[in-house]
Amino acid sequence: MQGAPSSDVGEDDDEGGIFAEINITPLTDVFMVLLIIMMVVSSSIVESEKDAAYEKGLLAERALQVMTPEAGAGDSELVVEDVALSVLPDRSVFIDDDPVAIEALDERLRAIAEKDPRTRIVLRGDKGASYEVIMDIIARLNAAGLRNIALASRQG
Repeated sequence: MQGAPSSDVGEDDDEGGIFAEINITPLTDVFMVLLIIMMVVSSSIVESEKDAAYEKGLLAERALQVMTPEAGAGDSELVVEDVALSVLPDRSVFIDDDPVAIEALDERLRAIAEKDPRTRIVLRGDKGASYEVIMDIIARLNAAGLRNIALASRQG
């Protein structure tokens, strides 16, 4: 009986007679296109941020791509033996939170060097501080015999 319904049809449904095949090639193509778009957009965003930072003066050297430190009152990991020397934009200098006049700085630095010349000086320069003042203080540190100098910066 060819016209009569067969009982085999019901058995095929129970065994998963309908087999759907999923082709993931178009999905992979879409993901690859999205990945390329994200890479292009992210690199253009990074370049535009670098250009904006350079225009604002946050990049010291265009060729080197050096970011100026965001230092000042930032948290840095100091060891107890370290001496923190902070320079503010108004040219005021602090040694371990004690204000020191520029004229008295040499004397204080020599006293630190006499105590222990290997003392690490952590120089914290505010980003608004003059580069000339920072270099003057580094020269004074070297003249006093303090050669272990670390420049602190805040993680941004």
